[in-house]
Amino acid sequence: MKKPLLFLMIFAAQLVSAQYEITVKAFILDHKTGNPVPYVNIGFIDKGIGTVSDESGAFTLVYDEDVIGIRDILQISAIGYETIKVSSNQLVRLLTNTNKIFIKPKPEVLEEVFITNEKLKTVYLGNPEMDRSAMGYWKDKNALGGEIATVLDIKKKNTKLKKLSFTVVENRSDSLKVRINLYDYKQGLPGQKLVNTNIFHTVSSGDSLVTIDLEKHNISLDRDCVIGIELLQVYGDIIEFAISGKKGRGISFKRYVSQDKWSRNSKIGMNFGIEAGIPVKAGEEVINQRDKPERITIYWNNSTLDEGRNLSKEISFLKSYLNALENVQVELILFNVSLSEPKMFTIRDADSDNLIDYLKEISYIGASSYADVLRENNFNADAALLFANGKSILSPLDPAVYIPLFTVNSSSEADHYSLQQAANYASGHYLNLNRVSVKEAVGLALNEIEDNDFYNSTDRESRLVYGKVFTVSGPIQGATVRLKGSFIETESDVDGFFEIEAEAEDILTASFMGMKSREVLVLNPESVPILLKPEGELLDEVELIGGRPKEEVIETGSGSRDSRSLGFSADMITSEDIGPQYNNLADVIRGRFPGVDVAGLNVAYNTPRFIIRGGGGSLNIAFAMFDIDGILYGSDQAIPPVDPQNIESITVLRSIVATNRYGQMGRGGAIVIRTKTLSGPDGETFESALVKGNDYLEEGIPILNESEKEKPAYLKLLEKANSFEEAKLFFNRLRQMESNKTVPFFLDSSEYFRRWDPDFSYSVLSSIASIAESNPKALKTLAFKLEELGKVSDALFIYERLVELRPKHEQSYRDLARIYAENNRFSDAMDLYKLMLANAIEGVEFVGLQRTIENELMHLLAFHRSKLDYSDLPNDLRTADFKYDLRLVFDWNDPNAEFELQFVNPQKKFFNWSHTRFLSEDRMRDEITYGYNTEEFIIDDAYPGEWIINVRYLRDDPETNPTYLKYTAYQKYGLPEETRTIKVIKLYEHQTKVTLDVFRLD
Repeated sequence: MKKPLLFLMIFAAQLVSAQYEITVKAFILDHKTGNPVPYVNIGFIDKGIGTVSDESGAFTLVYDEDVIGIRDILQISAIGYETIKVSSNQLVRLLTNTNKIFIKPKPEVLEEVFITNEKLKTVYLGNPEMDRSAMGYWKDKNALGGEIATVLDIKKKNTKLKKLSFTVVENRSDSLKVRINLYDYKQGLPGQKLVNTNIFHTVSSGDSLVTIDLEKHNISLDRDCVIGIELLQVYGDIIEFAISGKKGRGISFKRYVSQDKWSRNSKIGMNFGIEAGIPVKAGEEVINQRDKPERITIYWNNSTLDEGRNLSKEISFLKSYLNALENVQVELILFNVSLSEPKMFTIRDADSDNLIDYLKEISYIGASSYADVLRENNFNADAALLFANGKSILSPLDPAVYIPLFTVNSSSEADHYSLQQAANYASGHYLNLNRVSVKEAVGLALNEIEDNDFYNSTDRESRLVYGKVFTVSGPIQGATVRLKGSFIETESDVDGFFEIEAEAEDILTASFMGMKSREVLVLNPESVPILLKPEGELLDEVELIGGRPKEEVIETGSGSRDSRSLGFSADMITSEDIGPQYNNLADVIRGRFPGVDVAGLNVAYNTPRFIIRGGGGSLNIAFAMFDIDGILYGSDQAIPPVDPQNIESITVLRSIVATNRYGQMGRGGAIVIRTKTLSGPDGETFESALVKGNDYLEEGIPILNESEKEKPAYLKLLEKANSFEEAKLFFNRLRQMESNKTVPFFLDSSEYFRRWDPDFSYSVLSSIASIAESNPKALKTLAFKLEELGKVSDALFIYERLVELRPKHEQSYRDLARIYAENNRFSDAMDLYKLMLANAIEGVEFVGLQRTIENELMHLLAFHRSKLDYSDLPNDLRTADFKYDLRLVFDWNDPNAEFELQFVNPQKKFFNWSHTRFLSEDRMRDEITYGYNTEEFIIDDAYPGEWIINVRYLRDDPETNPTYLKYTAYQKYGLPEETRTIKVIKLYEHQTKVTLDVFRLD
């Protein structure tokens, strides 16, 4: 509801107010001359409410009285005039009986600079190149006084600015007027203005590269500053104006309107190009000395990944630098996945021996995380030194400390780009000790010397090997290619091509499901052909006569298969072969399958028995078992009535190879029946296969944590330690052994150290990220364990890394969406789930995880509906009463893993789910092709009582990087009382069946 409150003048400065909105209209005039002052900045400080006076000095300012309080300050400022600051209450008095605001002239003169006859050498700072990776833009005509700015790195005293250039990416206005501003650069943000004259420029609609003459303004600078463009006036009805920036280059700033607070972005720089001149006397190079710091903070990375640095060279540099400083207070902070407590050292008369001796004794463990590095300066240091290689998959290097930073590194495998960007962030220098000597590095740290090296984010000093994996039939997609003796691996693309970090004379190992693994020596890094051959090739010569045989599809009980690919004898009929004249199962089978006889009735159950010749041998007659819709019935069990008209297919499996799946139960062969409607005992229809199955008669199955597998030697040694310090000593010896550079070693050792120190335990676990930063299988194991430990923020970094490594895998995006939700990034999770459901991520097909994605999206809505935009979702996904009694989710780290799960319900009926080449080859090939490795099971409205889940692994794994399974059990899924359990299982240890979980449903 609006109501007029006050008209201070009938035509003039009007404070026309409503209940919520106040409009101020006035003129800015020169107090001495009475002339209008154009382009004055007017606005409430740091409140996002501001404007600029126009050419006639007029302005209109609108604000909400609920937003602006009585203590908020309106500031009026202009170059060459005294600044006016008034509260909102004082503003009323200022405008009473007038519509004019007078400002007093106050010339502001820059510090006088004398430029003699020294010769000016032209230098170029920045680059106005066209790049659409990032932009600075204005899209609102009311955003007058809004600014786009970036840091200008000044290396020499008396640097004179000649020209400013930038590239216009888009301009839909007729034209617009801007002002060029320069600010002092202090504490990481723009400070006071450095010019005493207005520098205006009009950008026309057709301009692409804008060049502005600065030389006539005689601007000379001695230190870093911030340069920007400010929006003053828009000509035309619309404004959509953008200039070119670049991700990862420099630092940029923006503010939305006049007098607003600055917003800083350390990851995007504006592509401003500056032509400048620096004075150089004949035969003399001018060098500016930095102020010697009195207090410095040293960050020293002691992660496993940084152990490969040339530590002696880095220590030599540090000692020389401290000698040059002579007297300084030092705060030393060690870090890997977390920061150590600071340790203080006092350097007097260049004596740094205590500090140097301490650094020489440091042990290295864990991965690198820069999450807390250079985030604060509690020590009030004048400068900071970071000794690290800059690499991390947990948290990237993103400093927030605005003091000179020197990043020091001696490893050729470092992330040079990140280290240089971090140093540039705060007017420091990247000291790459592989390119400069210790003496030169000290000079760079003590003096303002221009950097001649520029690193790109794409720089890679490691070499790449290129190749192709194929069979005689064509390329292989999804083959794993590993560098032997390392965790470095990759996979072949849809055309079989791959690239991997390796060199000539290295050995690569290639593997693929159903193929013999092969090792090849790299002779030509540009072309490594790898031919894989199928396992179990026929060796006998075969003469082929005639054309291509007709494909015959057989229903095996684990999906449809080409009979030629089965490897065993099978016959099948389908519903098309079962006419209306058949009214019982015996009639359907009798005479339809050669060698299959009806052998009378099972007297106990009055159901037919069948003999499959060749199924059980000739000495002892064995009757066939039945597999009906996944339910197994032995020859001595009753089978439910089966309506022949409800049969989709009947398959007879004859050979022992075919019936090995069923163990002793299948020694007489198997008759596999698939119906059009799944049926259970007594003909009852069920929605879930989990409530159906055979009688569960097994006893004595060990509980998962009671495995009797012998402990590895490294654990036996660790358990002999009598103290934490002794345990660490044992561990540091063990981890140097090549045989212990494995995932189980670090995971098991981490579990052991939890009894001594949780932080050290976590550092040990995080070492997996260092030794296997490019290995998806190992990283997924780490992510599983991080989730089990509740460290979801670190797990997020791992899942983001997996998207980088496996950008074509649907699993990568599902995992990322799920972990977004775990980190309370609900909108990010929802956006990603929507993209997956729409199949809208380029190059990725979401075929195996659709139902899982739907369930997780509905779960997100069930708990966070008010925070999400779900208006564009299908109606069936918006349900408000989404819930399941039990949801079980299994994730594994290797698509080639072969294992079986067994579910036992309270009625002691079991259901087996297999992930094996024999029974699930088609699915496993899909998993490799589309990239997924998750299965979920839903139990809803199920039998109450005790449920059992058993698991068995069916392969032998390499000890270096074996298979792990993550088991997540949700009870009352989607309800407020939902509970969740996560277990990470050493699947490779359980070739005999173990009980994974036992739980009760009410």
